[in-house]
Amino acid sequence: MFVNKFQINLSTIPSGSTATTITFPISTDYQIVDNGELIERVFVETEVEKSINPILDYDRVRFLPLDLSGNVIDKIIYNIKLFNNSGNYVDFFGYVGFEDNDIKFGKNSFKQTFLSLSFFDTDNPLTQKLVTSMSLYTNLNPSDYIALGNNANIPGIPKPAVEVPINFIVESPMLNPRGVAEGLNIYDYKDNLKIGESKYLYMRANFKNAKTGKSTNLMVKNTPLPIDLLVHELYTRYRLFRTSEGFYYEIDNTYQVNNSIGSNNVVYNTNTAVVNLYQIKAT
Repeated sequence: MFVNKFQINLSTIPSGSTATTITFPISTDYQIVDNGELIERVFVETEVEKSINPILDYDRVRFLPLDLSGNVIDKIIYNIKLFNNSGNYVDFFGYVGFEDNDIKFGKNSFKQTFLSLSFFDTDNPLTQKLVTSMSLYTNLNPSDYIALGNNANIPGIPKPAVEVPINFIVESPMLNPRGVAEGLNIYDYKDNLKIGESKYLYMRANFKNAKTGKSTNLMVKNTPLPIDLLVHELYTRYRLFRTSEGFYYEIDNTYQVNNSIGSNNVVYNTNTAVVNLYQIKAT
């Protein structure tokens, strides 16, 4: 800032004078100084905010199953149909390598057999990303036992392997504490959906046979398909959605790809959803 300098010499002031005059210019030049507060507020705080990574909420929530009418689902049954040595579909453990004692004595070959469910964000294998997965292990259900005497409510020994169906049943622990609950609910990030929003997940299934060591990919149709059409019949679609009451999902039984007739492998009964899955057969 430029200023005019004035020097007052007392010896030049006449004696007896009671006042003197100093003349100042009408206008002055000025320069803004001390911008620290402005710099701190406008520049520093803004840049610091940009440098901090956004806060991500990794809290997962439980999605509960509903049917297509909004009713609560207490049980989901995954029925598996595989090829026997003759190339025909079978759905009992005795026809895919298991013996009676494997089931009767709960051998590891039976206990470690499981159904793997992988959920993707799209059904396009070139761009899809894995969102979540779950493993459903074999477990005997009350109907898999031979009842003692005439009392069907008291199970005895397991049925022969050729009479034990290849299925995986998950149930509400509130209604059946002795059943298997793992796999009934789907877990996803809480912040992914706002109230009123929904999204789709595409499930692809694989059967792991611990008796034979085979891993079998499954599809949603029970008819042979050409390779170029087969890729569209590997997925079962799940719709996840959020309401003001909570987080839910439903298994879609009208999912269609390329204007095909869609997948009809999902059937709803009273408080139960049945998902039928078949070993892949291509032409």
